[in-house]
Amino acid sequence: MNRYNAFPRRVPGGLGFWAMVRLCRDSEPSPIMDTGDRPKVFGSKGEAAEECLKHMVAFMNGREIRGEKFDATPSIQQARREKAEKLFMGGGRVVQVERMEAAR
Repeated sequence: MNRYNAFPRRVPGGLGFWAMVRLCRDSEPSPIMDTGDRPKVFGSKGEAAEECLKHMVAFMNGREIRGEKFDATPSIQQARREKAEKLFMGGGRVVQVERMEAAR
């Protein structure tokens, strides 16, 4: 199912909290990882919840929804298309073309 979830979970042993995030492509929630492929441990539940929120917003803002992108950087294909449209729609340089009769 395409479900999202983000929540703080107490570390076994009570030494802090993990920030758990489940994205639509994942089947189970997974902790936000720190360096060395270890789950990042937060000192308070609020810090873990804030990190969950940051990751969810970053994921939502960085992916396409119905073919639209939220970031302002165009892809290479879009940049090339804009350049071609500008050239053919009269916004680019003008090239004079002369017709010559074909030799028979």
